[in-house]
Amino acid sequence: MKVNAKITKIIDKPDSSIKAFASVTLDGYFAVHGVKVCEGEKGLFVSMPSTSYTNSSGETKYRDTFHPITKGSREALTQAVLDKYDEALSQTQDEGIEIQDLPEDEEDELEEPEPEPEMSM
Repeated sequence: MKVNAKITKIIDKPDSSIKAFASVTLDGYFAVHGVKVCEGEKGLFVSMPSTSYTNSSGETKYRDTFHPITKGSREALTQAVLDKYDEALSQTQDEGIEIQDLPEDEEDELEEPEPEPEMSM
């Protein structure tokens, strides 16, 4: 599977666990938007696009609208996104490009991602 990633926005908010947004294409056939690069207790991880809902107990829950099915496909997608994130950060530092803050009107659209899922092997 060929995975191409593009960082669409870097978030410069120290108190946010969301560090960037990305889009991904898979084998040139499918595009996935709204992928997030997040900082967790164990470091950076990739959060899939999700939708929120309220369960019968009144708790807000999140469900991925897209997710890899196999371990290998998850690893390939994660690596592609994190590699592009590292490149984008290096480029902003090397070229002296300023990372822009998220516009005020888009701040409300940011949802903190679910905690990084535990993967059983």
